Amino acid sequence: MDQNAPTENRGETLFLKAFGIKSPVLRILDFLMDNKVYDYSKTDIAKGAGISRTTLFSVWESLEKNGLVIETREVGRAKMYKSNLKNPVVRKFIELDNAICDQYASQLAEQEASKGSQENKSDSRPIPA
Repeated sequence: MDQNAPTENRGETLFLKAFGIKSPVLRILDFLMDNKVYDYSKTDIAKGAGISRTTLFSVWESLEKNGLVIETREVGRAKMYKSNLKNPVVRKFIELDNAICDQYASQLAEQEASKGSQENKSDSRPIPA
């Protein structure tokens, strides 16, 4: 599988679940944050974000105008883009995404610890004769 290929039909990431909304802008930013090492065509970004090309094109100008995405190069006729990691808003979104992941990880660890202690209690009960 090509490492540059975006994941199609990604479902809900922790970042999107935390907001509970289906904003195309958040979906695009989430996809680009999760894949910040690579650049993508608009078609690949739409597929990776799980939105239509029409929806992508309806919000794209705003993303570029606000400096959230930048053009990196051209491959044939396709222009390639990635998130603008120098933009303070993008950096804050990445920081927020990391905080959401950290919170989820600690909640999961607490659940596992609680589950483990319950199993230990049930293992120590005597078996009735």
